[in-house]
Amino acid sequence: MGAQQKRRIPGVMAPSVRSASSPALIVPPTEDSDAKIDFSVDIEGVPSCQDVIDLLKLKEKKALYDCVIDVCRKVLPGWEQVQEISLDRVSGAMTNAVYFLDSPGKSRVLLRVYGVGADNLVDRKRELAWLSRLSQVSNNVSPQLLATFGNGRFEEYLDSTTLTHAELSDPTTSCQIAQALRQLHSLADDYPPPTTSKGVPFVEIWRNITQWYTAIRELMNQDTWKAKFKDFDLESLPAEIERCKAIMERFPSPTVFAHNDTQYGNVLRLTETGELVIVDFDYVGYNPLAFDLGNHLNEWMYNYHGDHPAEPMPEYFPSKEQRLRFLNAYIGDKPIPEHPSVEELDQCVLAWAVAGHLQWALWGVIQYSQSEIDYDYHLYAKARFDIFRKKLANYP
Repeated sequence: MGAQQKRRIPGVMAPSVRSASSPALIVPPTEDSDAKIDFSVDIEGVPSCQDVIDLLKLKEKKALYDCVIDVCRKVLPGWEQVQEISLDRVSGAMTNAVYFLDSPGKSRVLLRVYGVGADNLVDRKRELAWLSRLSQVSNNVSPQLLATFGNGRFEEYLDSTTLTHAELSDPTTSCQIAQALRQLHSLADDYPPPTTSKGVPFVEIWRNITQWYTAIRELMNQDTWKAKFKDFDLESLPAEIERCKAIMERFPSPTVFAHNDTQYGNVLRLTETGELVIVDFDYVGYNPLAFDLGNHLNEWMYNYHGDHPAEPMPEYFPSKEQRLRFLNAYIGDKPIPEHPSVEELDQCVLAWAVAGHLQWALWGVIQYSQSEIDYDYHLYAKARFDIFRKKLANYP
């Protein structure tokens, strides 16, 4: 990775984007819905085919390998004659199935197979557009998009290790993550967020929440799912969402190009340089700065490789000392005019962290209804709702 020295935006790697493709809204659209984002990014020249790697049907190893080999031969440059492959599934992926793909004489490639029903959460057209944009901004040192197929893609593999849950609280690592997020957020300078009809920057958190709740309400029309969703008390959500929005208006924060999912599994340490880079931007989009930072701090409570990966561990939420260290590293030598002090920023981050719990609770319900990944999404969603409601009650 000698090219790392050329990185214009350190710590940033090719991203994807959260969804705008959920079912039609049951509730009336807000003015934010009128904001349009231009994704007319040219990705022509990327090899592609419409073949599908159906993991639900390809249970036998040979059948899966034969299918992957066939797709590789069709779209991966230099793999046209490949006869043998090995696949190593990456653990901890929450939306997609991700594999390390190897073949004799070939460089390792990352294979990403989109999760069943994930199009309700991730808009693939926008995802590929952001992959292209980030590649341009970072001088082509981001993981490159190599090829696409009907329900996934191939990406360049980078020699690195994924962070562990324990490393999130390491002071040095925490500061590095903060700095990487600040650099990512600065992309809003190159690609400013669109504005609503009132001229204010568009943010995606409320659109996500509206669309995901709408998708869930459609499922509730089915008796089977209505019974399974009983634990979530979804009928109370419309009023709770409006209350949450009203509270967040008291904690304004500038709109940035946000990652929205900086759990430890989405942060890599490059083997050669030790640099931390943020990857797997399935939910990237424009959101308040404090929301993205609060969402990361929430992730301190989750160990997706532990004995109870769906259960939060509130005792791991960062202390004030840990939060202020993280936020001071984020600010660095570039003050944020909208947040005049680190103490004020901390209060905004804590408030917006509440909205983060709401968003991921809804995400968990959708995943519970359709994901094939072996994970207790019901428990995850219920716990997120519980934390959201408990924290929301703390604000008058």
